Amino acid sequence: MRLKQAVAIVLTAGVVAACAGCRPQTVSTPWPGLPSIAVQTVRVEDETLRYSVRASYPQLRGALPEGVLEKVNKAIADMVLPDIAGLKQNVADDAAWAAKNSSEAAQLPADQSSSLNAEYEIPYLMNDLISVRIRFETYSAGAAHGMSYTRVVNARLSDGEIIDTEGLFTNGKQGLQWLSQYCVSDLKRQYGSDYEALQSFVEWGTAPTADNFTSVSLEPGGLVVSFDPYQVGPYAAGPREIHIPTDDVQSMLAISLSPKAFSLVLGSRD
Repeated sequence: MRLKQAVAIVLTAGVVAACAGCRPQTVSTPWPGLPSIAVQTVRVEDETLRYSVRASYPQLRGALPEGVLEKVNKAIADMVLPDIAGLKQNVADDAAWAAKNSSEAAQLPADQSSSLNAEYEIPYLMNDLISVRIRFETYSAGAAHGMSYTRVVNARLSDGEIIDTEGLFTNGKQGLQWLSQYCVSDLKRQYGSDYEALQSFVEWGTAPTADNFTSVSLEPGGLVVSFDPYQVGPYAAGPREIHIPTDDVQSMLAISLSPKAFSLVLGSRD
């Protein structure tokens, strides 16, 4: 990971992860008044059931009332832990099927395993708001290809209230309509000459419904809309993101975005 702004992160605690456990690492935030971040890291390698999990997600510590911490931390954990449990259940079910159907199971590739990787980002953190984004990469043994998807939680730190995308705007329905139009325009730019062939994908995936805009995160410079593969294009088009500058959207928002917010985002891999 790297900081979008030039602010240092300090890992102040940590232990070696056990195969199937979690390890907390405390990350200090750059100025007083902000909660610290305990990074929960799940590492599982199971050669018998042929699956692996590598997932990290943040949990807030200190500087907030206990009830607020519980609400926000549960919402963050709930983005990740059910998917890990689902993967474990799927591989257990596959193993039970294989034990009862040995001849059919013997025809399946023996060198493939299932996996789930999840990495967290905190694209926005101020005294009043936090935005957490989790990036997932998954693969199910025998599938043609893996999948990626993004989940987002935005929360008020005064009371722990989770803010859905409509709640970011003073008028939720108008906000969805505006996001839809903005994203169509930006995707036209991104796709260029390919847009006409992909127009039906875009129109379906950007229709102004809450389900199409569940992954809208905050950053110091504005909003980021994340679209998973297949939502606004075929798998080959990959995931898509729309970055909306604060100046374009602030007048419609029910929250105030600060350009000075702490921002921790994933860096490119060399």
